[in-house]
Amino acid sequence: MNNEVYAAIAMALHDDLGYNLHDSESGRLTIVARDSEWSSKAAKMTAKV
Repeated sequence: MNNEVYAAIAMALHDDLGYNLHDSESGRLTIVARDSEWSSKAAKMTAKV
């Protein structure tokens, strides 16, 4: 095998073992509903002609 194959295997193992993480994540998602112009009912209404 050539060196590129060894490098690819080494990088895959490095990624799989988790050595490339910048910070640890809790694994918990928090979704909070917030009002914005995108959810405004007035913005969704169109004038009838």
